[in-house]
Amino acid sequence: MPARLPVDSPPNLANVTVAPRIEDLSPDDLGATLAADLAAVRNAALEDVPVARDTGDMFLLEMTRADERPGTLWVARDAGGVVGFATLTEPVHEYVDAAFLGGAVAPSHQRRGVGASLLAAAVARTDRPLLRLRAWRGTAGAKAVPAWGFRRTMTHAVRRLAPADPLPDEDTLRADVTRATGAYVVSRHRGPTPADALAEMVVLREAINDAPDAHEFEAYPVDRITAYEQSLVERGQTQYTVVARHRDTGEPAGITMLCVPEAAPAIAAQEDTSVLPAHRGHRLGLLLKLEVLDWIRAERPDVRAIDTWNDVTNEPMIAVNHRLGTRIVGENSAYRRLR
Repeated sequence: MPARLPVDSPPNLANVTVAPRIEDLSPDDLGATLAADLAAVRNAALEDVPVARDTGDMFLLEMTRADERPGTLWVARDAGGVVGFATLTEPVHEYVDAAFLGGAVAPSHQRRGVGASLLAAAVARTDRPLLRLRAWRGTAGAKAVPAWGFRRTMTHAVRRLAPADPLPDEDTLRADVTRATGAYVVSRHRGPTPADALAEMVVLREAINDAPDAHEFEAYPVDRITAYEQSLVERGQTQYTVVARHRDTGEPAGITMLCVPEAAPAIAAQEDTSVLPAHRGHRLGLLLKLEVLDWIRAERPDVRAIDTWNDVTNEPMIAVNHRLGTRIVGENSAYRRLR
């Protein structure tokens, strides 16, 4: 599920040197103009991080149509306009003891107390005991967060693959994968999962729970899957899904998903890639990723890059992505703090 630069944390408000006007909004009150302003703030805060940028429309849909969307939004303004924002999300599926904080501060206003004021407002709104946020390496947030009492719990490396580029030693790679995966077949579907495939999707999506960054079991009942996939539609994200099945039994064995943001399709997001334990050791991870890559190459020449996130300890999936020739373009860490 996609990372945000945190606002500055406020344990010591004596350091605040600027008192911006803080406006408390429901995300449903956002209009196109304000959404564009907030997207611009976030893009500016990530100027040195080579990740996908938001349009105002994308930001608006994220705030109002995501399956786990923020419940409250705070906007900081000074005489020149919008200078920062913060969001608060209280998950309902798992991590129900935690509040997830996000946001950004314009570079011109960082280290001036704007973020502290925003985060103070957000923290005051929740009674959950655990505060969580994320930061990109090299940003102002990443430098400040540890000093404010947040402890880093995991780091994801963001790896990028250019679909138009040939893969390293591609002919040998494909021959090896074909030999190793002969007992399996793959199928594709674009958009939401067909109704007759939802039951197996539960099993495939829950396979992600033995990944190194899985700290709580994530249940994926059918209603959650359908709600998530509908939110992708509403946010203008086209979902490309590939499923591997055992040829003789028809048993589902693995899945990969990729999403293309139609408002800015140049950088697609790799979602879950999972292989069920009973079917590991057959290079299915490579089979699945090659299949979705071939699909994108054939149908989406507008996709110039695919970004995938890996916990830095997830050696099996890192090996798969290394074999495909991905390169690291950024690192994003998760932090937590008890109230």
